[in-house]
Amino acid sequence: MQLPFHIESSIPAVRLYELSDGRFQLLGAGPVGPFLSGPGYLLVEEKLASYLECVGIDRVTQEPAVLFDRLAGVEFRTHVRIKVGQYFKVDQIEDLGLTGPRILTMNDEYYFVSAELKAMLERSEFHYLRYSEGLSRFAG
Repeated sequence: MQLPFHIESSIPAVRLYELSDGRFQLLGAGPVGPFLSGPGYLLVEEKLASYLECVGIDRVTQEPAVLFDRLAGVEFRTHVRIKVGQYFKVDQIEDLGLTGPRILTMNDEYYFVSAELKAMLERSEFHYLRYSEGLSRFAG
């Protein structure tokens, strides 16, 4: 049985809230990391988005993202929103189609990659990404 790998950043980053106008407001102080995930969103630095686009992953689309720092009154256009069309629930994790490079989302909040995409990313320049197999990160 092949399991997907949970993907996240080793670089701490500020949390975001999606505003009704589509921008993402920074919640609190802290760095805007290169990989931002949370409820309903996955935003990545432009360089990683370009890499993923070149890989050609099924059921994934991209659109420009705007990050908004309300306290400073500034917007950042340094990230791309990755929209993932392959969803699963906890009880489905052992029955997923993981052939080829894939990105999946669990509960539209946690992001996973297939073993093939994980291997590709590990060979890339995105060394801040870290992985855990299946739901091991979520245990106890």
